[in-house]
Formats: sequence, C-alpha cells, structure tokens
Amino acid sequence: MTAAQQVIEAFNTLNPDTSIFAPESVTWHSFDESEVPTIPDTFAALRAFRSVSPDFRFNDARCEETDGDLSWARYVLSGTLPDGSTFRAPAALAVITGSDGRVVRLEEFVDQHQVAPLVIALGVAGHNVGDTGQ
Repeated sequence: MTAAQQVIEAFNTLNPDTSIFAPESVTWHSFDESEVPTIPDTFAALRAFRSVSPDFRFNDARCEETDGDLSWARYVLSGTLPDGSTFRAPAALAVITGSDGRVVRLEEFVDQHQVAPLVIALGVAGHNVGDTGQ
C-alpha cells in the first residue's frame, strides 16, 4: 500500500495513526496557501466537515508512487450538505515521507469554488473556517 493510500484511508476513517504520520507532519492547501499541523488540525477539519456532511468522503482514489519519498493520490471529495444538495470536488494530494517512511508533508490541490458549498455549510453551522476545534 502506498503512503498516499494509507493517508486516504486514515482520512476516510478519521484515524490519525501515528505509525503513518510523523509528529512534525504538516498539511498545505492550495485553496488558502496555509500550512497546518496534520495532527491535530487536519483531522479536526475533517471532523468538522463530517459534522455538516456525514457522508463526506475521499472517493475514487487513484494512488501511485514515484521515485523516492513522494506518492500521489487523485480523488474526488464529495458529500451531502444539510440542505440535501451535494458537492463534488476533484482533488490531488502529494504525500511526502521521511527517512522512516512516515508522512512528513501533505500538499492538497483542490479548486476553492468546488468546495465552497461545504465551507458555507460550515459557517452556517457555526464553525469558523480554519477552526480546528481546539
């Protein structure tokens, strides 16, 4: 299983497995160009997404390894919003591992317009965008 496959599985199960993620692991997003700690911030954001879209998932993942410490995942973020509408956002994730094989960096590329309905639903539900629940 590639590192990218392990990350997608961890995201879908909300399992921040420390055997996959190094303590210093960070996640960068193309839509806001921010970098946050993978644990706990990325997982807190995923939990917030699920609070407004219980079927929020990383679907149709296609993962591949490259030479060295990089693997890629291409997938579709999707879910049902509180008003019954659905959203769909194709995305890609670069997964960089350290010398011990654990993930040290994630770089997610997704169109902010395609995830806008999810972000709006978070705001309506009282979540601050970028609030990790800490």
